[in-house]
Amino acid sequence: MDEQLGMYINKKLKAVYFLLIKMGAIKEDAEDIIQETAIQFVQYLDTIQGDYIDAWLFRVAINKYYDSLRKRKYKDKYVNSVKIEDLLDWTTPEDIMIKNELHTMLSECLGKIPQKDAELLLLKYCGELTLKDIAIIYGTTDKSIKTMLVRAKKKVRKVMEEVQRFG
Repeated sequence: MDEQLGMYINKKLKAVYFLLIKMGAIKEDAEDIIQETAIQFVQYLDTIQGDYIDAWLFRVAINKYYDSLRKRKYKDKYVNSVKIEDLLDWTTPEDIMIKNELHTMLSECLGKIPQKDAELLLLKYCGELTLKDIAIIYGTTDKSIKTMLVRAKKKVRKVMEEVQRFG
């Protein structure tokens, strides 16, 4: 593996690591999954097409994470926390309180929608994958992924409205 590819893979594995953390993996598990994914990537390097490297890395790591959840029987609690502070830069005490409330509400809402919908939203907005990459992961078209994302966002909005209404 040449140095340029190694640097690219390292960068992508960092993105995968942060996605796993956002999905609720603890630091040590995420590190183990990244290491296993990297080893598997090297083993299958010759069979992976260049256009599919990103999608392959994310899909393998996510599958390994779900396998670890099945082993621990925490399948329904895979979205433990979405760290809003990673996405926003607020500094005043009032902003911090609002951020914490949003964090709690968003985590709760993601936990109440179907797993696949939450995964799609995390891949798109936290993993920053393109529609094409997500489509490769799910074996479908980017138009289909776009439609699924719109539906997932509607579900999150509906759950958020219910949470706000009923507190």
